[in-house]
Amino acid sequence: MSPLDLRKQPPRGPRETVLGFYLLARTIDKLRAELPGGNPGEYLNHDTGFSAYVVRRLGLDMNQFREAVSNAPDEAAVVAWLQTRIDPANAGALNAKLETFVVERMTPEDQLLVRRRHPAMATRPELSKILDILEADDRHTFP
Repeated sequence: MSPLDLRKQPPRGPRETVLGFYLLARTIDKLRAELPGGNPGEYLNHDTGFSAYVVRRLGLDMNQFREAVSNAPDEAAVVAWLQTRIDPANAGALNAKLETFVVERMTPEDQLLVRRRHPAMATRPELSKILDILEADDRHTFP
């Protein structure tokens, strides 16, 4: 796969899907930014981030996913790799759960972490849903 420079464009939005799952397209873009010649900019794959959460919920290992993206000639190959490991029938339930993630239900420590990692929170404190915060971050970074 070709690397991405996420200083020039954001990853795909959090509600864009691969095999029906939110955040997978975005995670693939972030992993492509880690490839030689790419640049993740502000978009990092934290072990405590939402991409990592989704990858874990799908029963995948982030390092194996990273390797699959790194070795794939194109996104179709990544999708084929995913199809052997995850069940698209679970997408609706996981996406519905992601739609309910709100800052107010996080621990105080996690709330601080979200506010620190997501610059849109400084200007949009009314945002509560994590997916909305990620979308606002993209608009904030790339107006």
